[in-house]
Amino acid sequence: MLKRLRAKHPVGFCVLSEVLFLGSLLLASYLIVFALVLFGVDLERVDSYFLSAVQEAVGMVVALVILGRTGKMYLLRRRGSGFFNGLLVGLYPIALISYNAYNTLLFGRPEGDMLPAWRIVWFLLGMTSVGVAEEFLFRGVIAQTLLEHFGTSRGGVWKACLLSGLYFGAAHLTNLTGSAPLGVLMQCVFAASLGTLLAAVYFRTGNIWVTVFIHAAMDITSMLVGGLYGTQSVADSISTYDITMLASVYLIPTAFLLRKKKIGEVELYFGRDAVSENA
Repeated sequence: MLKRLRAKHPVGFCVLSEVLFLGSLLLASYLIVFALVLFGVDLERVDSYFLSAVQEAVGMVVALVILGRTGKMYLLRRRGSGFFNGLLVGLYPIALISYNAYNTLLFGRPEGDMLPAWRIVWFLLGMTSVGVAEEFLFRGVIAQTLLEHFGTSRGGVWKACLLSGLYFGAAHLTNLTGSAPLGVLMQCVFAASLGTLLAAVYFRTGNIWVTVFIHAAMDITSMLVGGLYGTQSVADSISTYDITMLASVYLIPTAFLLRKKKIGEVELYFGRDAVSENA
């Protein structure tokens, strides 16, 4: 059924995939809390990043099921340009991540000791699992589907990038349950721009693990102080977002990646997918 829906109604398929993914995260969070309460665990003592890692693992399974049911599991094995060559394509966000990490560790560290090692490990695992699960869904399922629908011409690639970015931005509306509305709105706009860039990196490299690495590194960097020192939760961090975070506009580097001279690389890695989808 999913494979038929993907072929006949790709936009509707993308919406359904996102709803299933986000719904699984919500359901998982309730079930995890219920199980902990049932076994008498004090919720105040449970690490939030542990919960995030378990929750995102469920989302990862859902994304893998969708990939499997639509015959796209091979995307996880596709080498494309290669991982390290792909990192060169994604050099702009990687440079930004490196600068932010350096700046945070040099000037943003609070007074006091770092958290115990086991809590830092859960922070790293939790943030990494977000990158893996969301890249499987938003690039492997959604961006891939839109590219096959719109084609690998320059206009088709741009449509797939922009629309998949909008899907990615809209997904962050779920944070309204725990964060300030203005912060969530700024996060959605920022995420839509970032999602557009990540789709461009994915299309240029043909390697989903490149965007997994970039996404996970970006999430870790954005919460580095909170994850190392426990001074701020994810919900608190989102509530502090304001219009200044929109200074990181990703549409310019996206345009650079999808310039006419390089657009042929998308055809090289994805042309056969688009042909087989429309055959």
